[in-house]
Amino acid sequence: MNRKKSLEYIERDKKVVSRVSRLSYFPLVIESGQGAKIIDVDGNEYIDFLSSASSLNLGSSHPAVTRAIEEQLKKISQYTAAYTYNTPLIEYAERLCSIYPGGEEARVVFGNCGSDANDAAIKFSRAYTGRNRIITFINSYHGSTYGSLSLTAVTTRMRKKLGALLPGVEHFKFYGSDLDDDLVSREAVRDLEEAFHTYLPADEVAAVIIEPVQGDAGNIPAHPIFMKKLYELCRQHGILFISEEVQMGFFRTGKWFSIEHYEGIIPDGIIMGKSFGAGLTAGCFMAKKDIAQCLESPAHLFTLGANHLVCAAGAAAFDVYKSQEFQDELKIKNALLKELAEDLMKKHEDMVMFVRGLGLSYGIGLGSKVDGVLAGDDTATFKILYRCFEKGLIVISLAGNILRIQPPLVITEEELKKGFEIIGQAITEYKEGKIPDSVLEHQKGW
Repeated sequence: MNRKKSLEYIERDKKVVSRVSRLSYFPLVIESGQGAKIIDVDGNEYIDFLSSASSLNLGSSHPAVTRAIEEQLKKISQYTAAYTYNTPLIEYAERLCSIYPGGEEARVVFGNCGSDANDAAIKFSRAYTGRNRIITFINSYHGSTYGSLSLTAVTTRMRKKLGALLPGVEHFKFYGSDLDDDLVSREAVRDLEEAFHTYLPADEVAAVIIEPVQGDAGNIPAHPIFMKKLYELCRQHGILFISEEVQMGFFRTGKWFSIEHYEGIIPDGIIMGKSFGAGLTAGCFMAKKDIAQCLESPAHLFTLGANHLVCAAGAAAFDVYKSQEFQDELKIKNALLKELAEDLMKKHEDMVMFVRGLGLSYGIGLGSKVDGVLAGDDTATFKILYRCFEKGLIVISLAGNILRIQPPLVITEEELKKGFEIIGQAITEYKEGKIPDSVLEHQKGW
């Protein structure tokens, strides 16, 4: 592929943009996109297996979303909702409240992104309970504002040199669905119970904030036994149970929210971002009515939050998600992705350590044999994803050796199959020694 323009733009970027805000994997400068197809400034086409970090669940330039944005722009782009009302906000909020799990009466608190939606969850949890401490989990990712970063525990590179973060945040072990049932039954929440008896008074804990599927840890669904025990522990001690759905919300896992995969759990609040804005910058904390009403304004408001444009886009996307046609087609693609991932593992059992996930959100672990045992191999994984890029597939890694598979929910079956075909080819070429070490100069991702 020709990359002349891309490389020129990247050199210009280096001269004006700080390195702090980009985890680069390959020299990709995007010009346009449609559905699950991305085109760079050199005219090269790619199949999208990233969905802009799961912020484009309906893919690029979805016609319903584009139409809503164009129509709204003809009226007004935004006027602050901090002092006025607007109809797109009200109409989107009504839609959101209608899908709160368990049919609970809810209220929404809009913001600018998933990070400040996590901040909102901290604020409202503390205010409602009168308690200070927050529990979250190792390998979780919640955002980059000081509050959400205090919850995050996915890499020390996010914390170095920043000084003290938000006090009162405790991190505990997360139990994934790949763990043995007996082990989880025996050990899950034991560390929390011990903490409650030794150094962390349960009656000082305001909330547990958890990703039901840990995204940036490698798309790890929580073990159902762990979730049940955790939820029961929260109910026992009057601790709010908050579901963090920034990456997994809006049918990424096959349901409105990933927490809905766990029977009997009704969260006290839901944190949203990424695809919440249908590709535009937005976030939201939605909670049971009494919780969301416990603070007075202006405790959590933003000049540009819940503006006309983003709410019009979000409402349009919501209506697509809600359609039976969309949901029926998605079920077929969910099953196909699972089949393709498992088939990839069978064909390359000497490198594929595991496949796991829900819906159209999967992690594929790659490794190499060490003393006859497969062990995670970050270098091999990067070489493979880079070769995928060279062959026209956008896929990145998480936790070093896990391919992040999150295509747009509107991807066609043919595009899904082609994407996995490319991954298979890249693995084969790696095993044949056909991917040079020179590609490692681009290795700056998670």
